[in-house]
Amino acid sequence: MLFCWPDGRPPHPDTITRRFKRLAAAAGLPDIDLHDVRHSYATAGRDAKIDWKALSHRIGHSDVAFTMKQYVQTDLEADRQVANTLAELIIGGSLASTAVASLANQFTNHMQKAFLCSRKGLWPW
Repeated sequence: MLFCWPDGRPPHPDTITRRFKRLAAAAGLPDIDLHDVRHSYATAGRDAKIDWKALSHRIGHSDVAFTMKQYVQTDLEADRQVANTLAELIIGGSLASTAVASLANQFTNHMQKAFLCSRKGLWPW
């Protein structure tokens, strides 16, 4: 339990949600759900390269694989970095040329499909 009254009783979940909304509004923050804060926390941890097991433990997941499934989402900047790094390694240049960029995008799309299919127990080839 994360929250309790001074006598140890758990508060109604709506009490915490209402307080969070009131504090967020007073701080001038956008209107988001309390659960969104958890996702933001986990995403920030992922982006900061925090150890998956430690991150999983911090957000209360018992299974690291579940955390990774929830928060390993393709973001465009990470995708671009992967494509550029691979291009640099393979052809010794950046993705400046349209033809190379097109090829890298096709490769990236194929790998994304393979990743998504593998998560479902399927293989695209």
